[in-house]
Amino acid sequence: MTATDLSEGSARLVLLSGVTLLHPEDAVFDAMLEGWTRQQRGGRRLQAKTISDRLRVVRQFSEFAEAYPWNWSAAAMDEWTTYLIAELHRAESTIRGYQTAVRLFCDYVTSPHYQWPQECELRFGTHPVQICHEWNTAAHLVDFEGQAADGR
Repeated sequence: MTATDLSEGSARLVLLSGVTLLHPEDAVFDAMLEGWTRQQRGGRRLQAKTISDRLRVVRQFSEFAEAYPWNWSAAAMDEWTTYLIAELHRAESTIRGYQTAVRLFCDYVTSPHYQWPQECELRFGTHPVQICHEWNTAAHLVDFEGQAADGR
């Protein structure tokens, strides 16, 4: 076992080896979220609220896409963004924050440092990919995006 195998949030630290999972898709997704929590808390030293907000967004996206991370697509991100704009009327800054949370989660589950690609390939015959790209996510272009106050 190498030092990479023991990275905080690594698949090998979150999933028990040699254990048959009753619902492997749910168990692996939950383990990914737990590993990402550990990586954000231990490795990045993020606040609990930041972590819980990001986890909530990733769960919301997964529910919207009706898929696990190893089956997510850029098209699902496009559809979700359209839904956030057209149906939920979310602010640009909120949409960007949601997209950033999904992008960061995808960075985590696609990183060879945490072994999720190998774990998913072994269990499901496929692996997660980064679905957030410069052409399907909102860019941060200005310092202030709030609504102008009514001057009356």
